[in-house]
Amino acid sequence: MKVGFIGLGIMGKPMARHIIHAGYETYLLDLNKEAVRELTALGGHACDSNVEVAEKCDVIFTMLPAAKHVEQVLFNDDGLAKNGKPGTVIIDMSSVSPEDSKFFAKRLQEYGMHCIDAPVSGGEPMAVEGKLSIMAGGDEEQFNRVLPLFEAMGENIVHVGTNGAGSTTKLANQIIVSIHLAALSEASVFASKSGIDLNKMYEAIHGGLAGSAVMEAKMPLIIDRNFDPGGRMEINFKDLNNIQSSANAIGMPLPITSMVKEIFSSEIANGNAKKDHSFIINYFERIANHQTPKGGK
Repeated sequence: MKVGFIGLGIMGKPMARHIIHAGYETYLLDLNKEAVRELTALGGHACDSNVEVAEKCDVIFTMLPAAKHVEQVLFNDDGLAKNGKPGTVIIDMSSVSPEDSKFFAKRLQEYGMHCIDAPVSGGEPMAVEGKLSIMAGGDEEQFNRVLPLFEAMGENIVHVGTNGAGSTTKLANQIIVSIHLAALSEASVFASKSGIDLNKMYEAIHGGLAGSAVMEAKMPLIIDRNFDPGGRMEINFKDLNNIQSSANAIGMPLPITSMVKEIFSSEIANGNAKKDHSFIINYFERIANHQTPKGGK
């Protein structure tokens, strides 16, 4: 099986590295040539175009910033659809709307290709460790065909339904993550302004009902005031926009998510789009006129 991987950013690069380490003949494409060089040194093969990836590969992963980028890679004249082989499996691991995923799958069917939407959760740390959660939507037979590739990158891998189901599950995941980030931030500013050492707060509550994977991943960063991006604010905001669009399509009110979306919007308007999404704490610090100290106390 020859595997293509298009999109070697914060998440895509470590994911592609695991595919290479698993022994698959892997063809790589990204605008960041340094990322490509790093992976070719590990045994990957650099490609110069989507056409080259399409012609060489049986399974192709895309891990791109937004739906418009996926659509271009798939359906431009030099894209995968027009230049690939019938029977090729395209696995889009980008975070896009369910409507986008269904559209991609339907169009790829016209070219005799299969499509699986398989977004991930776990952020950069889990991508590096190969422990991502992967939620896949698409034909179950094709899912089983590529399951060993998913197993190279993740631990919790679930086929959740037909095309679009993976993207829907990812958006549900992002509702929970975004609200947890807001709650964690508000609680941290409340505790800190009350004079509590955030290290002690974390120690006291993380093993109880308030504990979560979000807290485990993000509280140490908040305490250290380390907001280098693992998951960028702008990407989280894009997901929230997709959530709102999909919710509107099914007539689903989202009162809490809508409030959190506006908090993210405020931070982006204040120039923080490239920072880690845990920097949402800045919103609560501004309205409380209190910055949590580095080191937690």
